[in-house]
Amino acid sequence: MFQFLGSLFGSAKAGERIVDGAINAVDKLFYTDEEKAEAAASARSEGFKVYMAWLESTSGSRLARRFIALIVVMIWASEHLASVLAGGLAVFATDPVKWERVSVMLAGHASDNNALVGVVLLFYFGGPAATDAARGLVEKWVGKKP
Repeated sequence: MFQFLGSLFGSAKAGERIVDGAINAVDKLFYTDEEKAEAAASARSEGFKVYMAWLESTSGSRLARRFIALIVVMIWASEHLASVLAGGLAVFATDPVKWERVSVMLAGHASDNNALVGVVLLFYFGGPAATDAARGLVEKWVGKKP
């Protein structure tokens, strides 16, 4: 077969190159599950490298990041705790409607920040393995997908 193609295009090597090119072209038309998995693994690996390089390059600001994380978590936790406390006090109050309103309002504020707090906690305790989870939480928090 290569000799036939070679006689058409000048040599047997030219025929081999044509056949190899055709096989490669057909192979590139199909993106298999294995190729998709390899590409995803490679992307995650590159993401981890970037994340770790960023952590190393910003090591001087760790204290500031921890302080910000502490503020975010403390506000969220105090809203949750105050909501539970106000709900419990509503049972004993002379005007329980106001206490219940406060409880619902605080619970709503805390609930609105659940995704933000999740991102902060994943960032500090999840390490590079939490990158995909953090991306999903950020998308939920800002209300849109990239």
